[in-house]
Amino acid sequence: MNKKKILGVIGGVAALAFLNAALSSLYPGNFSFFAYILFIIIPLIAVVIIVFTKFSVLFLNRISEKEEEGLVLERRQKEIVENMIEGLVVHDKDGRVLSVNSAAENFIGVTEKDLKGDGAFKIAAKNSFLANVLKKEMKEKEEMEYSFVNETGQELYYLIIKVTLNEEKGEILKIIRDVSRVKYLDKMKTEYVTIMSHKFLTPLTNIKWAAGEIIGKDANKEKQEKNLNNIINNADKLVKLTSDLLDITDIEEGLFGYKMEDLDMSELVTQMAASAKEESDLKEIKVTYHSPADSNYIVRGDKSRIGAAVANYLTNSIKYTPVKGKIDLYLEKAGEFIKFVVKDSGMGVSPEAVSSLFTKFFRDKKAKEAHTEGSGLGLFIVKNIIKRHGGDAGFQPREDGPGSVFYFTLPVANTVIEKKSLAS
Repeated sequence: MNKKKILGVIGGVAALAFLNAALSSLYPGNFSFFAYILFIIIPLIAVVIIVFTKFSVLFLNRISEKEEEGLVLERRQKEIVENMIEGLVVHDKDGRVLSVNSAAENFIGVTEKDLKGDGAFKIAAKNSFLANVLKKEMKEKEEMEYSFVNETGQELYYLIIKVTLNEEKGEILKIIRDVSRVKYLDKMKTEYVTIMSHKFLTPLTNIKWAAGEIIGKDANKEKQEKNLNNIINNADKLVKLTSDLLDITDIEEGLFGYKMEDLDMSELVTQMAASAKEESDLKEIKVTYHSPADSNYIVRGDKSRIGAAVANYLTNSIKYTPVKGKIDLYLEKAGEFIKFVVKDSGMGVSPEAVSSLFTKFFRDKKAKEAHTEGSGLGLFIVKNIIKRHGGDAGFQPREDGPGSVFYFTLPVANTVIEKKSLAS
């Protein structure tokens, strides 16, 4: 009730008192003492009832508002907990789960309903990750690292932190933080330094050695020419490696430009096969392009970028296919996509390496054994080029003999959805 209303009530009471006083003075003796009392008491009672009712309604409204605020706050807190990227598991001293949030359910792979109560013990017996979360004795705010390999062969890392919520009741909070990405980046950083040191050091050492031979006293013209070619070849390797690194930087920063146009994939594959002829002839490898009967293999894309993807597949096949081997190139229709396939009779790919083939700096152990040189960047770049064009890139083992099958798909021109990112 605001000040104006209170003043109004006081004014009303004062007016009533003034009216009674006026009546008494104007008509003395006409009213009994009891009547005068009624004139005052009844309005006062009415005023008290009105004021009491107003304050009661106000009080009840305040209580209702407080309850509503409490419910809103509780909902918000629950939403915050549910949307946290860290997993939260509350359990008692015996390991019985009291509550979990969505992130914890995803990390553990079990729902809250299954986890609560005695069921948690049975699940923990089968789930080593859950067992470590619930049963591991930890000091207050201690961090425990736990890692395991999942069914797809991916290594996952988690950081578990203990916080006591209620010591008397024995309620304990375990915070589960997924640090797999951080570990992966640390590993990649280490591998990057190792790879780059080696990849740059080898060509630079060769260049330095060849330059020393050229200026040596015993260097004849033939020897000088050989060393100059050595310098040029190693310089080309450094240029290629630097170019790949710059491409990766542009890809990851969204600066890898594309000039979109209608492309005849059959014509492009023919050109790339012709460009690789000299390289394939050196190993007496037969490269056959099985050109499709019809000519409607038009895609919308950047010619130089898609050409680089085709060239990468073809160069890799030549590199890892033995002398007098065979490479077959195909273009196929796959619904609203055109599929480019490179099938070779090479060494193939290790089964455990398949899931990592298109990741940055990765090289299969078979490739390392056959060729010590290689940056592990080519397939990563191919994947990103094709993805930006709305397609996909992949690998599958040959079923009809040794070798590999690499492919990528691109939408046919009339189904391509124009994107601003592609036109940049």
